Amino acid sequence: MTRIGRFLKWVLLLIVVVGVALLAFRSYRALSGPELQPWHRFVPHELRADQIDMADWTRYLAQEDEIMAGVRAEVSQKLPPGERVPINRYFEASPIYPAHFAHNWNRSYIMEPDGQPVGVVVLIHGLTDSPYSLRHVAQHYRDRGFVAIGLRLPGHGTVPAGLTAARWEDWMAATRLAVREARRRVSVPAPYCS
Repeated sequence: MTRIGRFLKWVLLLIVVVGVALLAFRSYRALSGPELQPWHRFVPHELRADQIDMADWTRYLAQEDEIMAGVRAEVSQKLPPGERVPINRYFEASPIYPAHFAHNWNRSYIMEPDGQPVGVVVLIHGLTDSPYSLRHVAQHYRDRGFVAIGLRLPGHGTVPAGLTAARWEDWMAATRLAVREARRRVSVPAPYCS
């Protein structure tokens, strides 16, 4: 082996050793971070795809009621003293606690127009979001005569840990449920948008 070959071998070995050391250090730092908070540990019980396919809109909303009650009992009421601050949305005395608002936009909703609907629209939020982000779009459609259905997808609008159990099949089933509700409220041939 040439002198340059031996040198490159040692440089490569050094890079591998440094890389392994950096990975070990990063792993140690990640595992020795602050303790997880209640909203990181509590996973709400969502309906699964097969249950959603058998449910109607009323059943889906009833499950949302149970989920929100669970978040209140397992997160809001179990906050450590240091997390009971006004900027924590899970603190019941916070001005941004969702239950303080006239409507909790993190939940599924239906907006109906005045008079006979001209059509129906189903609004589905993005990953890690909630129906909150679509309320102005829903109001826009409602003001133009549409029934607007804002769907909260399973795992969303509650706590971050909710996404750890969410599956795309559950999201598809929830979307099918919202479409069934849309067609129940406004039948063909009225326009349907999603």
